[in-house]
Parts: sequence; structure tokens; C-alpha cells
Amino acid sequence: MCFPGISDCERSEVKIMDGKSSGPSYAQGVSQFSAAAPARAPINETPQKRVAAPIDKLSPRRQFKLALTRVTVVLATIFTVRYFWWRGFHTMNPAAKFFFYAFLVAEALSFLESFLFYFITWNPTHYERPDPIQGRTVDVFIPTYNEPLEVLRETVLCAVNMRYPHKTYILDDGNRNEVRVLAQEFNCGYISRTDRAHAKAGNLNNALGQTSGEFIVTLDADHVASPELIEDTIGFFADDEIAVVQGTQDFYNLDSFQHKVNWQTRAGWQQQELFFSVIQPGKDRHNATFYCGSPGVVRRKALEEIGGFPTESITEDMHTSLRLQKKGWRVLYFNRTLARGLAPQTFTGFATQWQRWCTGNMQVMRAENPLFGKGLSLRQRICYFSSIYFYWMSYQKLFYVFTPIISLFSGVFVMVTDPLSYASYFLPYFCLNLACSIILQGGWRNFWLGEQFNLLKMHVLIRTISGLFQKESPFSVTPKARASAARFSEVLLPSVILVCLAASLLAGVFRIQQVPLYGYFFWALAVNIFWSIVFLFMMGNVILHSMQRKELRNSYRFPARLDVRMRVSYPDENGTGVVTREQFARNLNRFGVSLTLESAIACGTPVEVELRLPGHSVQASGKVVRNQTYGSNGHSRISNGIRFDQINPADQDEISKFLFWEVAPREGQVLHLTHTSQTEA
Repeated sequence: MCFPGISDCERSEVKIMDGKSSGPSYAQGVSQFSAAAPARAPINETPQKRVAAPIDKLSPRRQFKLALTRVTVVLATIFTVRYFWWRGFHTMNPAAKFFFYAFLVAEALSFLESFLFYFITWNPTHYERPDPIQGRTVDVFIPTYNEPLEVLRETVLCAVNMRYPHKTYILDDGNRNEVRVLAQEFNCGYISRTDRAHAKAGNLNNALGQTSGEFIVTLDADHVASPELIEDTIGFFADDEIAVVQGTQDFYNLDSFQHKVNWQTRAGWQQQELFFSVIQPGKDRHNATFYCGSPGVVRRKALEEIGGFPTESITEDMHTSLRLQKKGWRVLYFNRTLARGLAPQTFTGFATQWQRWCTGNMQVMRAENPLFGKGLSLRQRICYFSSIYFYWMSYQKLFYVFTPIISLFSGVFVMVTDPLSYASYFLPYFCLNLACSIILQGGWRNFWLGEQFNLLKMHVLIRTISGLFQKESPFSVTPKARASAARFSEVLLPSVILVCLAASLLAGVFRIQQVPLYGYFFWALAVNIFWSIVFLFMMGNVILHSMQRKELRNSYRFPARLDVRMRVSYPDENGTGVVTREQFARNLNRFGVSLTLESAIACGTPVEVELRLPGHSVQASGKVVRNQTYGSNGHSRISNGIRFDQINPADQDEISKFLFWEVAPREGQVLHLTHTSQTEA
């Protein structure tokens, strides 16, 4: 079977790495490694036919939060209407009519964005894990192009070890021999093609035509699956209306560019939490959830009905969900972390990812016309309009940032009013809408960081609106390995704005000293000085972060103390004896570990390492490759980095499974918004 975007199916290559080239047998195709996954509750052999329905009875804590959110939203809406009545009829500045109306429109657009946000999040859904259904065939697709082999290996290792019978396929658009060997090592299917038409969508469609599983799990090359991914989602498909079950997209590298973690207070935040923990559960209520590719499970029959993964955009996942929903299929969002990926480590990777998403969303809007095209309900149209509208709001944010710059330089203001009226109308409107955002985003810190990142990616989104007019756009893979910090040219517009804000602040301070105290001009200047300081601080922080954050590692290491004891032996300084140290492992991955001491071990020193993983002991030989000094409780300590030279590959796999299946979930609980949104049952 061929799907759109495949030029010649017969030119591609599919190999099941057991000496056969025919389609897989699911009895034989289940990985020999699957027994390594921890056992869980027995599978229900005879599930009853049912429709997947959200939980209606929530916990008291969830009921209180939902009620508080709704009351605040209603009050915010009432006081917003009051504010705009006052703004429109009582604050006209006759000396700057264009400025007045332009800012009024920007405020109205801002509240429209807030209103759409309130509509979507008014009644989010929560689901219990259904009993798995037996006897279904499942294919796991891992598309790859040029990702580092060590990153891909972790994904393949965890994919083949998932519970529930399945067959894993590596879809290699890079035609790399080392990937073919990797597939052979893990008894995976290997599918490649001689051209790369339609990028990732074409790669997936190529595999669809050469496999036969009733359900398809899609995993990005850097997304490591939890053992229960299929078990926890397959039961939803007892409902024949469900085409896709989408899980939360979470990440294991908590030191990435888009993460902010305070390990002392265990307060964690990541830039995509709002979408996956708040917006997606809200969209699910209206069957407007996005299929995000990884980790998702798709019904093959539904894909066949729409002709495979769409190839008209570079966001084939979101495009797929829209086409399925137009056909009446349901895309369900199950708010559980079932896989963890590698978030962008630098601004360059972060910008590349957002540029692809924005361009692709504009292409989808052009191709599918979700606002006026056939097949969607009114609620679905509102949800899709909100998602598309978000990208255009970068222009409004840019205008907000430039407003205090213009006012402080020119002395011209967007409104004329007295301080008391301004406070009585603006403050309730502003504070109530601010309170809504803070409640929905899980606290002030989350809201503040989210706004900082919105300002940082503003220029990226503005540039990529061109996707609305571009039929073809290259698919850029997000960098996954060693990378430099952002170049000045990459943050040029934010830097220019930062300079303008600083200069306008100086101009404002000079002007405010020249006007009568507590008069109209004094208060107008004071308000604009306040906002220029806010924007200056917000943008300065993220620009500095962008130009400092670089990635020196070829592969990620889990940096925390892992509660894993290790014994390290190495020659003493005289070479006449052996020093043995007992420590907790730090900075661990399958390639090495670090030993923290009061003094450095000379680089090049050979070492013997014994790692005591739960239920498994790992022996390895290596050498010290780096010494790094850091402060600890007022004392200087040395981190001695050890690279393994000799280690059994099976032991390396045990290290990986321990890190991704035990350490990553434990560390991920510092993300409070994600953690609390997933504990409802």
C-alpha cells in the first residue's frame, strides 16, 4: 500500500532483522528484551465495550481549584468589559489619536487571547487508565534522519522493552549503516528509502505501506518510552470512535534551555508545561486535542481513511489530528508522562523547534482552513483559532514593548486620565486577569517565566508567520548534541529592544524630574517607567541566558546524586598502591560517571568502577578525562569525570533503563504543574 508523499514504495527497503524480509509475526516479533520491564497489574482478558469518558467526580482539591478559577474568570470578564467601556469613552488623547486607537486595539486583542484561553481551560478532562485490551497488533515507529546514534540507541532500547506484544521499526531517512546494525542488534525492523520526499511525514507514510499493525506508536528519535506506554493507552481503543491517544510530551534533561529548576526548593518549570498540563486537557473536552507525534498511539484504520500522514505541512502531527477530527474521529488526550524526550539544550535548538512549529501551523491553516472549512464543530473551530491566533499575538506583544519606549522618548501617551480613575479601572481588570493566568499556570513563578520566554521567542514567531504563504518549507531537525550558545545575530531584535528600553528609561527619568510632582505628566511617566523596567528585566534575563547556555556534552548525563553506590579503584600518586573510594554516583550515563572528591585525580589515570544498581552490579574499566571544581557548603570539591573504556553492552543497557525508568520519573516530580495535573484519579 502506498500513501501520499511516497514516490516509489518499491525503492524503499524494509528488513526484519531475523533473516526474514516478509512482514513481522507478532508472536515472534516481540523483543527478546521485554522481560526486563518491571511487572504490573494483570491485564484484563475480556474488556467490556465502552466509550472513553472523562472522570466527572474530582477530588476536593481539584474541585476547589476549578471553582476558584471559574469565579476569577467571571470576575475578570466583568471588570474587563468595565475597563474597555472606560477606555473607549473616557481616556481619548486628542493629541495622539492614532496612538490611542492602536493601543486600544492591542489591548482588545490581548483580552481576546485571554478569553480564548479561559474558554479552552474552563472544564479540562481527566481520565483513569483503562484496562488494556488483548490480542491487538502494535507497530512502534521511530523515524530518524541524522540524530546521534547514542541518542537513538536509548530510544530503541526502551521501545523494544515496552510491555504488551509489539514490533519496533527504525525508519531511517539517513540510510546509515550503523543504524541498520543497531536494528539488527535489537531485532527491530529497519525501513529506509532512497529519497527523502516530504521529510518526516513521507518517512512515516513509507513505513505505513510496508507494515500491518492495527495500531501504531510514534516515537521521536530522542523520546524514550516508559514500559507501560502501550498498556496504559491501548484500552482506550475499545471505543471505535477513537483514532489517536496522545500522551504528555515530557523531558528528562531538566537542565535544558527551556527548563528552570531550583533543586534546593525542588521547584521546577519547563516551557511546554502550560500546553501539555493545562491547554491539552482543556482542548480534549471539545475534541480539539493536538496529536503531537511523540508519544502517540494511532489507529491504522483512521490513518488510512485520511490517506496517511499529511504531507502539505512540516507539522504532520497537528495536521493529522485536524484531518481526523474533520472526519469525525476522536483524538483523546491522556495526561500522563509515558515517554521522555531530549529538550533543546541551547537557544539555537529552541528557536529551530519553534520556527518549525509556527511555520507548520501556518501551512496547516492555509491547507485546511479550520475556521470556515467543513467538518468541524463551532467549539473545535474556536480551539483551532486560538492555537493559530497565539502565533500572531507576537505582533501585539511587540507593540506593548515599544509603547513605553515611544512614550518616554516623545512624551506622548496612549490615554489621558487622572491617577484615581486609572487605578480604579485598570487595576481590577489587570489584577483579575493576572490572577487567572497565575492560577491556571500553577503559580506566580510559572507565569513569570512563561512571559519571559514569550518575549524571547517573539521575534522567531514574527519571522515564521510567512508559513501562511509558503507552500514548501525545509524540515529542520532540532539539534540534539553538542552545540554553542546563541550568536548575537540570533538574538539581534531582542537585543535592540533591550537597548531601546534602557535608553528610554534614562529619557523617562530625565523627563520626570522636569514635570510638576504628582501631576498628569508625572503619573503618565511613572507608569511607563514602571513597564519599561519590567520589560527590561524580563528580556535582559532571557537574552543573557541565551548567550550563556551552551552544550558541551555529546550525550546527556543525569547530574544528581542518584542513590547508587559505586566503588572506584585507581593507582595512588606514587604508583605503588591502589586507592579505593566508596561514593554515590553522579553525572551518570552509559558512557561514564563522575567521582566527587576533595582533590583531583590526574587526567588519564586508569580506574576500575563497580556500580551497584538495584538488583544488578555493573563492572567497568575507564580513565579520568576531566576535573571540574565546584563549591559545596562553603568548601571546594572536585568532580572527576570518568569515561568507560571497557564495559559490557548489556550492562550499559541496564544503566540506561535504570536512568530512564527510575531516575527520570523521580526527578520529573519537581515539575509541580505537570506532577499535580497528572495525579487526579
